[in-house]
Amino acid sequence: MSKWHVPSDNCLICSGAQEIVIGIRERGPYERMHDYARVLFCAACDVGELRAFSYDDFVVFGEEDDVMVWSSVLVSEDVDRLRSLFACASPLNHQCECAQHVRAYESNVRANKTLLPEYGPDRHTPVGRTTVTVELVDGLAEFR
Repeated sequence: MSKWHVPSDNCLICSGAQEIVIGIRERGPYERMHDYARVLFCAACDVGELRAFSYDDFVVFGEEDDVMVWSSVLVSEDVDRLRSLFACASPLNHQCECAQHVRAYESNVRANKTLLPEYGPDRHTPVGRTTVTVELVDGLAEFR
């Protein structure tokens, strides 16, 4: 993967490093493909983020961007709720296939996230991003 396609988990507000709270799912990184979904938290800004990243070097030119990032804000109270409600002993294990990780992935896919532009100043800003919440449903945490 070229240096231009390395994912950044930096905060969209202060550009500082964020803690990975939950590793929902990840494929790669491979030379021509990498994608993941994770929950991040910036202690400096006291804000969380549900982020999905996709790098796909197999796309046809003009079909879609080869790098896409979807993002939604999680307020700190929802990050705290997720930390306490996440029903898996290995929340950072993005390869885990337990019921909690499966629910987190499925609800992440359905969650309303903002597609960030690939280039330009709007790429790294929280302006215009959606907000998701965390709820306990049938004993499992999910995004709404």
